[in-house]
Amino acid sequence: MSADVSSSSGPALPALRYAWAGLRTLRSTWVLSGLVVLLQLGFALTDNRTGSTGTEQFTKGLSLMPLLTAVPIAALGVNAFGMEYRHRTITTTVLTLQSRAWIVAAKALVVAALGAVTAAVAAAVDYLGVLIIGQTTPDSGPALAAAGATVLYVTLTGLVGLALAGLTRSAVAALSITVLWPLVLEPLLANALNLDSRMVPFAAAKQLAAATPGAHGYEALPLLALTALLLAGNALALSRRDA
Repeated sequence: MSADVSSSSGPALPALRYAWAGLRTLRSTWVLSGLVVLLQLGFALTDNRTGSTGTEQFTKGLSLMPLLTAVPIAALGVNAFGMEYRHRTITTTVLTLQSRAWIVAAKALVVAALGAVTAAVAAAVDYLGVLIIGQTTPDSGPALAAAGATVLYVTLTGLVGLALAGLTRSAVAALSITVLWPLVLEPLLANALNLDSRMVPFAAAKQLAAATPGAHGYEALPLLALTALLLAGNALALSRRDA
């Protein structure tokens, strides 16, 4: 892996170039991104889109993303740090860039960009499925809101995977936690503590992505806060321990 790293422009740009070089040279990055779009395309082609409005068809198609297609983006985020520890290149990265905070920030920005673009393309595929197969047009306002919330959910899932990989230094552990958290751990915790689903991160964000009646937008805040906390913990841990 190589990147043109120069200190003349400060730590931000070299760190971004280095993070982008690290991810784009991994074959798994493009396999995982393509898998998201292919899964959405397969759903669009096989789903029965009759008997509902265009908006309902569109949000139904998007419902696949939090359940299934967020997993490849989580794996992409995990790889951004997990591969560094697996192949022991993290020491080279730290020695090259020196600023450990910018290492985490740059990886987060690159993963967020890839996750958002991939999810947006998948949402566009679903929209085209409604237009061509369903032969109807979703209402622009609700469709954009649902698509934006879904893209945000997928993007934050990727960042959670990234942060957990940096904290655990294990790709397997990080991906397992990222996948099991919304599917198993959160429901168990919510039931045990009798918590409102709008108070638990992934469940609340999923309600927003599904355009649940009564959703206002603040449902994304718990997942945003969790992601920020994990990334901050990742940066702190990297700054205080040997690479």
